Amino acid sequence: MSVNTSSQPSELEAQACGAAKACDLEAHEERHCSDGSCADEHAGMHRHHHQAATAHQLQEEPTFIFKVLDMDCPSCAKAVENAVRVTPGVKDASVNYATATLAVVADPAALPVDVERAVLSCVRSCGEDLELTQAQADRLDAERSWFETHRELALMAVSGVGILGGLVAEYGFAASLAALGCYLAAALAGLAFVGPMAVASLRRHTADMNLLMGIAVAGALVMGFVQWAYGNLDLDVFRDGAVVIFLDQIGEWLEGWSMRKTRGSVESLAQLAPDIAHVVRPDGTTKDVELDQVEEGEVVRVLPGERVPLDGTVIAGASSFDEAPVTGESVPQDKGEGAEVFGGTLNTIAAVDVRVTSDADCGTLARIISQVQGAQAEKAPYEAFVDRFAAVYTPAVVAIACAVGLGVPVCLSVVAALLGMPMPDWSAWIWRALTLLVIACPCALVISTPVSFVSAISRAAHLGVLVKGGAYFDIGSKVDAIAFDKTGTLTQGEPALVSVAVLSERVSRQRLLALAAALEANSTHPLAQAVVKAAKDEGAPTLVAAQVAEKAGNGMTGQVEGLELSVGKPAFAAEQGALSDEAQAAVKAAAAQGATALVVRTPQELLGVIGLADSVRSTTPAALQALAHDGIRTQVMLTGDSAQVAQVVAKGLGEVQVAAELLPADKVQAIKGLQAQDHVVAMVGDGINDAPALASANLGITMGAAASDTALEVADVALMAGDLSQLPAFFRLSRRTMAVVRENIFFAIAVKATVLVLAVMGLAGMGAAIFADTGVALLVVLNGMRLMCAWDTRF
Repeated sequence: MSVNTSSQPSELEAQACGAAKACDLEAHEERHCSDGSCADEHAGMHRHHHQAATAHQLQEEPTFIFKVLDMDCPSCAKAVENAVRVTPGVKDASVNYATATLAVVADPAALPVDVERAVLSCVRSCGEDLELTQAQADRLDAERSWFETHRELALMAVSGVGILGGLVAEYGFAASLAALGCYLAAALAGLAFVGPMAVASLRRHTADMNLLMGIAVAGALVMGFVQWAYGNLDLDVFRDGAVVIFLDQIGEWLEGWSMRKTRGSVESLAQLAPDIAHVVRPDGTTKDVELDQVEEGEVVRVLPGERVPLDGTVIAGASSFDEAPVTGESVPQDKGEGAEVFGGTLNTIAAVDVRVTSDADCGTLARIISQVQGAQAEKAPYEAFVDRFAAVYTPAVVAIACAVGLGVPVCLSVVAALLGMPMPDWSAWIWRALTLLVIACPCALVISTPVSFVSAISRAAHLGVLVKGGAYFDIGSKVDAIAFDKTGTLTQGEPALVSVAVLSERVSRQRLLALAAALEANSTHPLAQAVVKAAKDEGAPTLVAAQVAEKAGNGMTGQVEGLELSVGKPAFAAEQGALSDEAQAAVKAAAAQGATALVVRTPQELLGVIGLADSVRSTTPAALQALAHDGIRTQVMLTGDSAQVAQVVAKGLGEVQVAAELLPADKVQAIKGLQAQDHVVAMVGDGINDAPALASANLGITMGAAASDTALEVADVALMAGDLSQLPAFFRLSRRTMAVVRENIFFAIAVKATVLVLAVMGLAGMGAAIFADTGVALLVVLNGMRLMCAWDTRF
């Protein structure tokens, strides 16, 4: 087996990017949770996930991620993991068979180069190999002989030809010795196939599939020679041994091929970005530069039919971009100057110049790949159960095999000697024991769950949904209630000015907007940004605020040109003094239009009321209807707006319940209220202003993640597009995934248990045992791979 690594020393920039994201997340939580409410509300599994993720990103312990190619044995993966864990300089190690990755956390006191050498030596002692760079792997492949490169296929061919020749010699020419030679050649080629890995298993003091299969076939050959020594040349024994190892070779090769296809689905994401970029020189000409050499701030030209190399902003030209591979958007997006484009998207119409805003290691595509690979390394509860079961299963079956092969014939021999009866046929009982050894390998069971989750994570990524681990498919399949933040989730998130009511003779319309914008310029809330934009559009002068403070969910306070000013909700304004009848009328008039009212005032005087309205996304009604059709009928809109505004928005959304005038802490309580009613709750938001609610829900989902680092970090599931159109597909995929997982587990256990009982009774031979192991493993892999199929319209 060859292993390629993208170890941490070669990914320092990616680490720095990840650490920066973690720091941004902490800063975000400090800004939006300064009242202490978040500390009380971040609870349960979701809180643990965020804290663990942040701690992992900020820790100083060096981590090496090795990419494993052609790993075709789950028990081998577990053995390597156990061996590496006790290697000097290693604090922890984890091998994920489904993704073929080895993650090693090194002791900070150890030199990275020493850790690499120690891990390399350890893995090689387990019968495997590591290549520290892709270049080294390529050179190694170039130096290998044809046989080294095609060893498995060559040995399979020898086994197949040997068996065919043996059958011709035995049944066509009745040439027993010639048939024996052919069967022996086939069996020995098969043993050469599993031999090196079986020897490595012995060194590790473990019993994997290769060792168990090697013992079974070698035992069959020894038994055949013993019978021949006593004058009975039984070609059936030699033929069965050769056929068994040949079928095992085929099964192992097919299983490895199917797993490579599964892993390749995610790796294909990395191939979306082109290898080179056309960097625009100062004189207007272009120069082709490798992607990792392009720096932030440089301008690249993207021609029609080419993919955008890196994230950036269009500075010249306009075109239409196919974003389906990145965000899941099925309709090409028209973009002109000032628009943001993502690396990996396809330019379909005209050439554009793009100013690069992030390098190859920190772009949207890199973040997606990183999240998907991290998700595949996460183990779901079902996988933990299977691992525990497999740890007991193999020793138990080996013990049964020993009892059947030695204990039973010994007991029968003693009884026969005492009663003067014929001695038992030891060869028959030994054959049963050898059959049981083949069944003892838990590969089919171990692989039954991770392959399904890996396939589902890959499929979700291609749909534009990032899932942080298999456990969240499990939760998603159980969700029966869903809560939505209103602004930016159900609505466009781009409020527009609809009314301005001036309440003081001391200010004009422009002056009122200028004062409000001076405070709101210090906030990232969509309403605040809408005020700033409205002031700019109406030509209001730009003012600067001092001593600005934000009260989460209420409004802003500060000083503007000597005035003590506040902008916020009517209730927030009322804390400084009662609202006049005129102000209340203006607030009601704005609410009647479905607009949010912001009151601008000083401690002594009401200056005016600004009305801002947001429109419902065009895809929202259909998405909510699809969710209800699929059984998620409890749908709640959580908003800080007034009840009147919320009801206007909810009119066109079907049976959506409304919870209005909520502070961030109130949204958390609303989530907990649903959970108290025995609902499994998902919370959907933008990941910026609703982090506490996302953390308190059973499943946190953010949207618009393609344009936001924070949105990727704070949730369990991230919708890359800026709407809810992908949400029903995620829940359908979750239910389908868990159905496939249960199918695989039940099928693997049922077949193994059935063949186990039949083998003990002498009713199942080596062929059935091979099917129960390699055959079932192949079937569960193929069943799990169905989740990747684009033609499956169930999700």
